[in-house]
Amino acid sequence: MNKLLVLLFCFIAFSKLTVAQDTIITMEGERIIAKSITINQTSNECFYVKLNDSEKEIDFEDIFSVRDTLGKETIYYKQDSIKGYYYSSDEMKQYVEGMMAAQKKYKSPITTLGGGALSVSAVAFVVATGIGGLFWTPLVPVAYTGFVLKSKPSVKKISNLLPENLRTDKYLTGYVTQVKKRRVNNAVFGSIGGLILGCLGYFIVSSVQ
Repeated sequence: MNKLLVLLFCFIAFSKLTVAQDTIITMEGERIIAKSITINQTSNECFYVKLNDSEKEIDFEDIFSVRDTLGKETIYYKQDSIKGYYYSSDEMKQYVEGMMAAQKKYKSPITTLGGGALSVSAVAFVVATGIGGLFWTPLVPVAYTGFVLKSKPSVKKISNLLPENLRTDKYLTGYVTQVKKRRVNNAVFGSIGGLILGCLGYFIVSSVQ
């Protein structure tokens, strides 16, 4: 009897400590972990409580689905050509899962390092030659990001890295879309970071001279 009471007490205590976590999957393939989610489809509103107890709102049309703690998924996306949603629910699911997979697996550190190296090199060139000053160096991040934006990742190479059962057109499209976004974000982060470091070095060198 005493053992049963102890087990019951432990179960109740553990239940109170355990926080139910549902997951909102957005149309961009992002995961939002929440304690609770309230969706009003009539008013197209969605409110959720984050793990830190702050309440947030997300546009209902930005939601693809919601997954509960048991993994059950409720899809809210609906095909609507008027709104530009041409994919069926199954096709959009493949597209979103492709984006989610790329967010998790694709890092592209070379893009980040390339932007940083170019920006630092531009500032170093100014320091070494005194030509132009720093006013033109912000053009380097802009030019580099533009170059990355225009470049296209190898769809064939990406496809070969995926399991054969995932090589559907929509999954691959979602994966490649996220790859492009990650590359551009890394280019911006790396080149601006390199520019800041380069400028700090420039001012340090100038103050010593």
